[in-house]
Amino acid sequence: MRKGQSAMEYLMTYGWAILVIVIVIAVLFYIGVLNPANVTPVVCTFPPGFSCASYKLASNGTLDLKIGQATGHRVQLTGIACTQALEPQNWTTLNINISNGLSAYLGEINCTTEEGEVAIGANGDTSKFRVWMNYSELDSGGKKRQIAGDITARYEP
Repeated sequence: MRKGQSAMEYLMTYGWAILVIVIVIAVLFYIGVLNPANVTPVVCTFPPGFSCASYKLASNGTLDLKIGQATGHRVQLTGIACTQALEPQNWTTLNINISNGLSAYLGEINCTTEEGEVAIGANGDTSKFRVWMNYSELDSGGKKRQIAGDITARYEP
């Protein structure tokens, strides 16, 4: 008789503990603490000399981008592409001069998926893109260069 009571107390004690743990985890999911979309960092990184002054990814797949540059040269941006593919596609032609230490608004750039389609997303969803830029160094003989940066952003209205 005593063995049965001991086993029952053991099961009840651990049963209540497991029930409390399940309830706590459910509450954390419900309030969004454990939502993967809230955990994914929103970042914009470019190679040294270039930076994201500001950016916004619209739900229609356009990226509003303002780039700062501190390469030590005056540069002319000649093209930009935003894609999830490994290689740049759908280049947008630019003709924007940026002096050293300043930034410039590049406008709305269409971001594409790996298949080349416009990257449309729902508000709040997160996507990662690679942004390719072609530029020339104006005060060093017009050397042509290409850089790529990564942007992870949430779609906004």
